[in-house]
Amino acid sequence: MMQAEQLIVARLEQMLAKLTPTPSVLTAPDLAGVTEAQQNAPAVYVIYGGLNISQDEADGTIVEIQLTWHTVVVTRNVRSLKSGDGVRADAGPILNAVFTALTGWKPGADIRRLKPVNPPRPGYIKGYGYFPLSWSQRMQMRAAT
Repeated sequence: MMQAEQLIVARLEQMLAKLTPTPSVLTAPDLAGVTEAQQNAPAVYVIYGGLNISQDEADGTIVEIQLTWHTVVVTRNVRSLKSGDGVRADAGPILNAVFTALTGWKPGADIRRLKPVNPPRPGYIKGYGYFPLSWSQRMQMRAAT
């Protein structure tokens, strides 16, 4: 169920390598204990967002699950703290690259294509900008017999 995470990371590392500066591609454990001042930027964090049961058979033997993945682009720019213009300008090319890399991408033979879904709102603090993009991944699970 969680195999898509490392495939998403590998895809982003490959597709973002041509950006300058090249953003780090990290996962949720990389955030553990990190203070704002230690934050990697530019970076893209791949974070599991949970699942929803979207459909099930009456007998419970087949279940359709919708997993959510968040890719959070993090940039830092203190040039225009009040307006946030600098941090947004820095995030723009990275957001475009992440969106084009993952929209409709099929991570593996047994994994369906990623579809963009409505993300949480962006956040700003102390010159850092956090810009989430969110993805839905559907999969079918069958009960053991």
